[in-house]
Amino acid sequence: MSDLKLSQDGYVKVHISDDGMAAYVTVYGPKNGGRSVTMQDVLNAVKDAGVVDGIDYGRLADCLKEENLNRPVLVAKGTEAQDGIDGRLEYQFARRDDKGKPVVLEDGKVDYRNLNLFVSVSQGDLLVLRTPPIPGVPGVTVTGRKIMPKAGRNYPLPRGKNTVANEDDTQLFAAVDGHVTIVDGKVTVNTVLEIPGDVDYSTGNIDYIGDVRIRGNITTGFTVKAGGDIEVNGVIEGATVTAKGNIVVKNGIAGGHKGLVSAGGSVFARFVENARLEVEGDVVIQEAIIQSVVMANNSVRVEGRKGVIVGGTVQAGEEISARVVGSPLSPQTILEVGINPQLREERKVVYQEYNEKKKTFENLQNYLQSYQKMGVSTESLTPKRKAVLTNMLSEYQALKKELEELDKRRQEIDDELNRLQYGRIKVADVVYPGVQITIGQAQYHVNDPVRFVLFTLKDGDIKIEPLR
Repeated sequence: MSDLKLSQDGYVKVHISDDGMAAYVTVYGPKNGGRSVTMQDVLNAVKDAGVVDGIDYGRLADCLKEENLNRPVLVAKGTEAQDGIDGRLEYQFARRDDKGKPVVLEDGKVDYRNLNLFVSVSQGDLLVLRTPPIPGVPGVTVTGRKIMPKAGRNYPLPRGKNTVANEDDTQLFAAVDGHVTIVDGKVTVNTVLEIPGDVDYSTGNIDYIGDVRIRGNITTGFTVKAGGDIEVNGVIEGATVTAKGNIVVKNGIAGGHKGLVSAGGSVFARFVENARLEVEGDVVIQEAIIQSVVMANNSVRVEGRKGVIVGGTVQAGEEISARVVGSPLSPQTILEVGINPQLREERKVVYQEYNEKKKTFENLQNYLQSYQKMGVSTESLTPKRKAVLTNMLSEYQALKKELEELDKRRQEIDDELNRLQYGRIKVADVVYPGVQITIGQAQYHVNDPVRFVLFTLKDGDIKIEPLR
């Protein structure tokens, strides 16, 4: 038998990973004088295996090197897909996690009256900022199969009642003034703030841009502020309550000589006791005002079945009316009409400001007149002197305008105060001794019971006439 061995040509094998992201080439060398593998053989093998993407032709050449024979060489890599980036929602107001935490004061003490439970917003305020998802980038295997990326999650704007979005749905705004809440995942702006129970440590203080409706009481030491009306089903108990509109108290106001009730509109209540009221409009009470300080720019009326004013001081710009004023056993009761405390205080401030600005204006005027008489041309002034003169002229014009506005306001205040001199006090039943009546600048002390009477001002004196 012959010992001659058969020759064997070299050959190529291509292996593709299970995920299709890598291709390996193994070149096997020839035996017994067989033909060596060429570059074309490698290219043909790769092509026949279906490898079309991510090929590194330099690595293909490396496969033919002696040291790499019979060893798999990585010759192609697929491209991984780049997943999309999730969109996001950025809430521009305090979420529930941020609310309900008491305010920490500078000294480290915790103020449990300020819990920040309610977030007020104004029309046009930005509520939510939406960032759309960023699309992913597809990948490809070495065989050219496309790999789809994972899409970024899209979060639509949580548009609820009384909100509005911009054109591309990336911003959500408040459509009205109100307080913002999240209801069923939707951002909602409510125009009326509803408190289902008392204002106390469970709610903290209330500071709201619109109307507030309180089903219970406002308890001692707490504060409620509203840009609209306030309605209280229970009692205001020694609290500070301020509304730009009306305040309606279904029960009464029991101040305990604490707090303040202040309204830009009118106040309506069943009774007022040991309280302080400052009201731009009218005060209308059903039963009684007892030992309180009540100030109203328009009228104070206690005209219910009892209709009593006992003790304290009641001031009104135009009229006070009640059934009974004072008591045989009560301390002094003071009624004043034709007096607007806020207006008188403003008059003092306006007159003082006018006089101060007028002095400054006159000094500037004198200086500028002297300069004009000197006949100095502005062209001959140094830049520094010219800047000083320019500033003085600007200040002169500004002061002149401010003085005109202050003078106009002075006249308006004086006209209003003169009008208020014609206030009156009506008592439908009896005025007891110890009551002090003031109309404008005139005073009258009641020494004997007076019934069914109307107090007015005539020729500088208080006139008492029967109430018709």
